[in-house]
Amino acid sequence: METDVEALLGEEIVALAASTFTVVFTGVGLGREQARNRVDKELYRRYGKPRGSDAHHAYQAVILQIVLVWERAGVAARAVASGQLVLLPNGARLLDATDAARELRALL
Repeated sequence: METDVEALLGEEIVALAASTFTVVFTGVGLGREQARNRVDKELYRRYGKPRGSDAHHAYQAVILQIVLVWERAGVAARAVASGQLVLLPNGARLLDATDAARELRALL
């Protein structure tokens, strides 16, 4: 695996989920859907685009883990019909938090 993938895999997942959440959902209204590929794009921006099958699968595993953290905390959920992400009331409060990682941990 590449250095970018190693850096991504080395991140503490709750802090990564919190910082990614604020980028992905800023400006999204409560109950509104957001495309899941916004998560992909944010990680590509930070860590570079994955090269090769192993790197791609590693990125997808981290993205799924981020979404699972969001769902467990009740800040966002996957819409049943579309598979897109939906901003939940706890998520709207998380966007206003001064320390998103600490607030996300408190919700878990």
